[in-house]
Amino acid sequence: MKSKAEVMRDLGRVRRRKIAIQKQTDIEDEWGNVTKDWADWQTIWVERSSLWGKAYYAARAVNEQNTVEFTARHVAFLDEVDTVNYRVVFGGKVYDIKQIDHLRDDGQWVKFKCLEAGASG
Repeated sequence: MKSKAEVMRDLGRVRRRKIAIQKQTDIEDEWGNVTKDWADWQTIWVERSSLWGKAYYAARAVNEQNTVEFTARHVAFLDEVDTVNYRVVFGGKVYDIKQIDHLRDDGQWVKFKCLEAGASG
C-alpha cells in the first residue's frame, strides 16, 4: 500500500504528450546494398520537461542546451530501448536518446534524456 505522499507524487506526473520511439532498421535495395533507416516502433504517453537551473547551465557548457527529458511509466518493451538503435520523435522534431534512467521510486518510471538531433546550440 502506497502512502498518501507517494500517491500524490504519482498524480503530479501528468503524461499528456505522446512520443514515437523509432528503431533503426536495415533496408536492402534492389542491388543488395544495405542501408540503415528509421521506422516507428512504439508510441507512448510521457511527461516532458526541459532542463533548468544547474542542469541547464551544465548542458549549455557543452552545447547541449536543447536537451529535454521524457518521463514515462515503465512498460516491459522499454527494457529493449538503448541509446544507439533508438530515437524519439516529438512535435515533429527528432531527438537522440543520450541517457536512460530507470527511476528508483519503485521501478515504475523510466526517464529518457534526449538531445534534439542536429542541434548545435
